[in-house]
Amino acid sequence: MVSHPGAPARRSCAGAHISFVATPVRNWYRFSLMLRGTTALALGVALLLCGCGKSAAAKLEQARDLALAGHHNAALIEARAVLFQLGDDRTDGADDVRRGAFKLAGDLCALHLDKPRCAAQEYRQLVKRYPTAPESFEARERLGDLDLRLGDLRGALEAWRDQVAAAPDRPGADVAQLKIARAQSDRGDYQDARAAAAELQKRWPESKLASAAALLAASTFHLSGRHADAVSAYRGVTQQYPGTKEAAEARFEMGNCLVEMGDDAHAVQAFTQALPTHDSPDVVQFALERAQRRLDMAKAVDPRNLSAVFDRGLARNGRASTH
Repeated sequence: MVSHPGAPARRSCAGAHISFVATPVRNWYRFSLMLRGTTALALGVALLLCGCGKSAAAKLEQARDLALAGHHNAALIEARAVLFQLGDDRTDGADDVRRGAFKLAGDLCALHLDKPRCAAQEYRQLVKRYPTAPESFEARERLGDLDLRLGDLRGALEAWRDQVAAAPDRPGADVAQLKIARAQSDRGDYQDARAAAAELQKRWPESKLASAAALLAASTFHLSGRHADAVSAYRGVTQQYPGTKEAAEARFEMGNCLVEMGDDAHAVQAFTQALPTHDSPDVVQFALERAQRRLDMAKAVDPRNLSAVFDRGLARNGRASTH
């Protein structure tokens, strides 16, 4: 190349940065460490210049190495550079590299950079372009939770439904189905929540979450003030899933419903049955004592027993405790 006297020398990408191009990929750790104090933009420019001439596959491996070394912003920049370099290339191997770059970018945003919107965008592009790829199934498992973090409940529901529909036999499909039921219950769509819970029990009867789905369905009656229906549904949980923590929780909530219905006698029975296996026995004990106290207060008393007449035994108990 001929340059005019006094004019700044022009350097080609391959010529000016030949030393960087020839450097092994793992020596990029040193380069990224030198640039630790630079801005993300400056680092991105440096990486693009140094990667001139590299194949997209080599750049993707470089991005992964940067991620493993803890340089997550630099890795994200490099992954996006891979996608830019590939463009609409559909030659052999290009799709494999593109899928890997989308997945890496999404993982970096979701797991390391706390950028849920960025992660959702990258994952959605991956799922849209490669709906049946293994990377897409993993992306679907995170999309719903990311949408929920962003406050997009409708998007979260769609993502979980897509996850279940795309791979009902894949581990995690029952988890997504339970998330659907919970989200619908949280927004007050109780009938839809019960339908989603019933679908989980029907499609995955051996799932460890089936009992949780049954308990959630019963709670929708409780939340909507249908206490008699709730008691019946809670009783069904105890009969269908005996010995589980959900059964203990169902007995406790059954007792709460019975209290609201004014049936303290049966509430005491429910609380007593829940007490040995419930995760929070102190809470159950407190509810049990209150229900038992109301029962004692409602009992008929001997009119000649002045203490019982005036305070239903409270004065006697108080005197006993002072001795």
